[in-house]
Amino acid sequence: MGPLDKNMVLMNENNWHDVISNIDRFPIRISEINTLNKEITLSRISFKYNIEGNETYFNGTQEVNLKTGEYLMACNQHYTEVFIEEKRKKDIGVCVDINVETLREALHATLHPDSFLGTAEKECFFIEDLFFLKYKSSKEFHQFMLNVYHHIKSKSHPSLHEMEFEFTAQFIQHQMPHLLAYQNIPAIKRSTKNALYSKMIQARNHIQDSIYSNISISEIAQQVFISDYRFYHLFKETFQISPHKFLVQLKMKEAIILFQRGKHTWTEIANLLQFADLQTFSKMFKKYLHCNPKEFAGAQKKWNSEVDSCRGSL
Repeated sequence: MGPLDKNMVLMNENNWHDVISNIDRFPIRISEINTLNKEITLSRISFKYNIEGNETYFNGTQEVNLKTGEYLMACNQHYTEVFIEEKRKKDIGVCVDINVETLREALHATLHPDSFLGTAEKECFFIEDLFFLKYKSSKEFHQFMLNVYHHIKSKSHPSLHEMEFEFTAQFIQHQMPHLLAYQNIPAIKRSTKNALYSKMIQARNHIQDSIYSNISISEIAQQVFISDYRFYHLFKETFQISPHKFLVQLKMKEAIILFQRGKHTWTEIANLLQFADLQTFSKMFKKYLHCNPKEFAGAQKKWNSEVDSCRGSL
């Protein structure tokens, strides 16, 4: 690997002003900050990923709080205020001013792999629309962003262009389900479509944050100011799954993670995930995983034993 490209930089409280004053020179940058309260100008498509910590952005009308593994997409916004206050550890992040032409070409290549020319209406998503939205990352995308952070900090990535190409490819792969969800919004008028999409993303974020609660779908609908009936149908059309089923699936995935850590019994897991009792939890577990918790534990134990046996024979 060659030396760090001069267009990628580590930002902190000491060099913040110098970097922001010459922001066009640093389209990809990482940050390690304890305390900050500033206003910054945004690029046409700004991406801010939170590796670790807690930070808040405000564009004058919307406030977005980012926690670990969450990112902000600010499209066609003029500015944002950023507030960070981490007393015991630094807030660590990655900022990317996404290259519009690279994104346009990548979207076209992804959506039309057999065509060299032409554009599609759905490619306007990210590029022409107004968004100031928080998204939650996947494990794979989070690992990729961690790698970006470490490459820049260790000065081990050869060039800005390669980093831009790699980031754009990973970004589109992660965002493709959201792009398809946007297309599923049942609205013709662009402004209505954007508004409803924003509400659905916010609602999905609320549901993902509610795994350890017994929040109702009605409460989620109230948080995005939509009637229960319309919320149910909008969410289902947008994500091809009902909000209740989505929440239960998340709880089941979390149940397996908790069980595999080996620190909780099934009864404790059912209580943590706010099920009425073990019987209710077991019934839902079997519905989604086609076996009850006891059967799952037995299969897991057998699989672990077979793996250990294979390792022993190597």
